[in-house]
Amino acid sequence: MMIARLKPDVSLKTRLFLAALLWSCIGLMLLWRGGSAVFAMDREWLLPVALVLGSFKSWAILDRVALKNIDRILAKGEFSCLGGIYSWKTWLLVAVMIVLGRLLRASSLQAWLVGLIYVTVGWSLLWSSRKAWFRLRENIGPAVPGASCGQNDGEQ
Repeated sequence: MMIARLKPDVSLKTRLFLAALLWSCIGLMLLWRGGSAVFAMDREWLLPVALVLGSFKSWAILDRVALKNIDRILAKGEFSCLGGIYSWKTWLLVAVMIVLGRLLRASSLQAWLVGLIYVTVGWSLLWSSRKAWFRLRENIGPAVPGASCGQNDGEQ
């Protein structure tokens, strides 16, 4: 009973907002760090390559992940735990990605190459965050066409 009172339940809109904000902020941070490294090494002519690769990663992988996360948020209803915006597997993946990012920075790779990787990942996160921003604005139905999240079933 005590744990239930300590659980940070927040609204659906708050969870959608946080999901969009997290990906956007992390994407912007990676773009800033990576872009700074690339510009410092006078390799800015490689940035379009990173943006194209990031767009592909967004389209091929992260857009689907974003849609699954949105459906997860919608399925939990109006009030649910703030940490439930992602599954425990996704939170574990976040931790692994943070560690890999730190290892990448500490590696012997050239700074401009690490920067390009950061720009690629940052852009893909930022671009895929649009899915949550659009869903927050619409705030209706499942994110994946044809999927049912238990809300708005039968409504158009």
